[in-house]
Amino acid sequence: MSSLVEQGRWRAIDVGGAQLDLWESGPESDKPPVVLIGTALTADELLPVARLLASDLGRTVLAYRRRGYGTAGTVAGAGSIRLDASDLIALLDELEIACAVVVGVSYSGAVALQAAADHPERVERVIAIEPPPVQSASAAAFRVANTRLIAEYEHLGAPRAADRFLSRLMDPHWRLDVERMLPGAVAQVDADAETFFAADIPALLSWDFTEADAAKVTAPVLLVSGTASAHWFEEEIEAIRTWFTNVSHVSLANADHSMALTHPTEVESAVAGFIRDASA
Repeated sequence: MSSLVEQGRWRAIDVGGAQLDLWESGPESDKPPVVLIGTALTADELLPVARLLASDLGRTVLAYRRRGYGTAGTVAGAGSIRLDASDLIALLDELEIACAVVVGVSYSGAVALQAAADHPERVERVIAIEPPPVQSASAAAFRVANTRLIAEYEHLGAPRAADRFLSRLMDPHWRLDVERMLPGAVAQVDADAETFFAADIPALLSWDFTEADAAKVTAPVLLVSGTASAHWFEEEIEAIRTWFTNVSHVSLANADHSMALTHPTEVESAVAGFIRDASA
């Protein structure tokens, strides 16, 4: 396990044959815990936000790595957003948590939304930070971009393809930047890259979340975007926000798709404010 692991913070939980690395913090509380779902490739991207929430909210905060990440090893074959959502519910069952606030970013934003649709009674609130643009006007371009990523992976192998992808998404010095913000994460990216290409990208390309799914979501929804992100993420939020009966949207100034790492204080403030807002 990488140097991200903090003594007394991480433990492995078995959920139906999958092992998930779980981080826990914050005081015990009778309020529903906040569960942050590990995203694709940079699995611990939400950990800085989780730490801030744990010191701010006065309730238990959990963050976990999805199957195929961390100590669990890679996933064989294509993944599934619905399977990841089922893993979240299985984790809640294992921890005897009846209901939780769920938070996801990018890929895991899709998992959060899917879990809220498939198991509405288990989700008190749902926060999706720039979920994948598969319903927007840019959906076709997004799918083409992911198909190209798979081609790069098949040609170069997972670690080199991951390096090229993150150099475009962040900048060519992403390793220095990520290591500074999240020590140990670069080694984790290299170890987890196979799952990203072999499981997560096919899962995204087959995700079929529709307006009918959104109608099943009973929890208040917060959608978060950044003004410096690629236009297709804002388009995605515009495409799906009317699908939910109780939805809010926050756009963070000068933040891009890596905002959970680069702007954790602003992200935490938006998430915590939404959790505290009794009117939402």
